[in-house]
Amino acid sequence: MIEMKYAINVSVKNNNAPADGESFNSVSVICLDNRDFKPVAGLEVILSALSIGGTAFFKETDTTVYPAITNSIGLVTADIADTVAENIVIKCHVKSDPISQHTAALTFRKPTKTFEITRAANLNRTFLYGEPTVSWAGAEFTLYTDGGSGDIEWSTNNITSEVTIRPNANQSASIMINADPGKNIRIIAKDRVTGESDAYSFYLHSFIQSDRQKHTFSEAKEKFGDYLLPVSTYENVFSQWGNLMVYYIWSTAVDDTYWTRELIPNSKQAGENVTDEVESRNFERVIVFDVKTGVKSIANTLFNKKYFMYAIN
Repeated sequence: MIEMKYAINVSVKNNNAPADGESFNSVSVICLDNRDFKPVAGLEVILSALSIGGTAFFKETDTTVYPAITNSIGLVTADIADTVAENIVIKCHVKSDPISQHTAALTFRKPTKTFEITRAANLNRTFLYGEPTVSWAGAEFTLYTDGGSGDIEWSTNNITSEVTIRPNANQSASIMINADPGKNIRIIAKDRVTGESDAYSFYLHSFIQSDRQKHTFSEAKEKFGDYLLPVSTYENVFSQWGNLMVYYIWSTAVDDTYWTRELIPNSKQAGENVTDEVESRNFERVIVFDVKTGVKSIANTLFNKKYFMYAIN
């Protein structure tokens, strides 16, 4: 029986590269003296890329064979590309001792488009990056991706109950906002096959609430005062989420306008007839907001009952 002079090992450093002829898998080869298992420097080894059609090649030589010399610690590294999606074998042997050899398997996958999150959208709108900045408990939107293998793992930055993720079959995920997270949310999508990842971040500046019941302005003001939403927040809600009628939680509370906290005092016009029915004692009028159309107007009385929203944060 012929005894091997050297112990040789081929290990995979990088695997699963796309078979585009430009991306590389890599291996490292370590050569040891078989008697004392010390690294052997200056040893000539031959690496071969064994593929079905001979399409795999070494970056170092642009061929299927790579003669190399081990460095001072008995090491050789090599990069391999392919133009066909397949599994190949890398074989390495010592030139002076062909029976001292070892092999390793590599995979080249079908090339894909670059994996990325392409957009975030709800039932009415496509968000600008960084939106939503305003939301409510039960609000939901979808993150869409493109490219990659389609095998996606979704995660968040240590958020558990406040934001939940439901993966969908079309490379997208539904994002449910259950409560105010009180911090920046970063949702991460990672392709399990290609290793690529992308992220989408948003921060809620306003977390809105409502009992979706009608109240007079004085009742709403007494309960929540300055926590009632200003016009600007209602406008943000409409610009980001659109007509609230399409969202189940609001669908039964869109038949009237919503009180804002903004008053227009002492605005009587010349010749205007002032009555108790039309205005309050100081002739203050309140701006109201239509959550279906995004239009603001002035309430003609403070005594009718309307909906309202508020935000504690």
